[in-house]
Amino acid sequence: MNSRDYLIEHLIAIPSFRALLRAVEARKIAALNLPRPILDLGCGDGHFAQATFTEPLDVGIDPSPHAIAEAARRGMHRELRVVNSNAMPFADGAFASVLSNSVLEHIPDVDATLHETYRVLRRGGVFVFTTPSHHFAEFLFFADFFRALRLETLARAYENYFNRISRHYRTDSPEVWQARLARYGFVVREWHAYFSRAASHLFDLAHYYSAPTLLYKKLFGRWVLLPHRANFALIEPLWRRYYDEPPVTKGAYLFFVCEKK
Repeated sequence: MNSRDYLIEHLIAIPSFRALLRAVEARKIAALNLPRPILDLGCGDGHFAQATFTEPLDVGIDPSPHAIAEAARRGMHRELRVVNSNAMPFADGAFASVLSNSVLEHIPDVDATLHETYRVLRRGGVFVFTTPSHHFAEFLFFADFFRALRLETLARAYENYFNRISRHYRTDSPEVWQARLARYGFVVREWHAYFSRAASHLFDLAHYYSAPTLLYKKLFGRWVLLPHRANFALIEPLWRRYYDEPPVTKGAYLFFVCEKK
């Protein structure tokens, strides 16, 4: 049985708004039995792999040389490459699993990436990804706040602003994703929504609470100055409430497990 506390592992390492979301995702992905070799598509700085898995993943790719350099220091990938996911330098069927955690929404030409993902997966291979849903911006605290005041224009402006600073090219519904995946030959084994409206409210507000971490990262090279659980004693109970929230029918994020047939 996995006894890791993903929430604490994330809280002591990254900004608190991101910690909540990534901890939820880490627990979901760690529960899967992903066959090897595994490609981590959009591995970033390697923190998510470090805070999710117990053994290094086989290959990690990312378009950012800076992120790849940081991932190399973490040591959670056996091989790392600076790669554009629209043209992967791997043979057909090179991987048994492809993992992409909150990455596809940041890729302008996601169709090319899905085409390449299908190509590098072996037959029967697994493609797991998470991504914001069409409810992402709608569920934000200030979007709801402005709508409660009947300020629809401000609500929409805030939604657009948040998607812009999040560098989202898309936040699609499960139906759109299912149709897109089918075009490239993927069969959806399972999918579900996660991260409720209430969790999204906390996520939104925590961005402002976490603002000083931007300065810490710039000055000291890390998000959290004092990475000890005791320093989060006041906020941990609230964060844990949403870390442990029951399944939802509508969520700000989507979790997909697909197969190459």
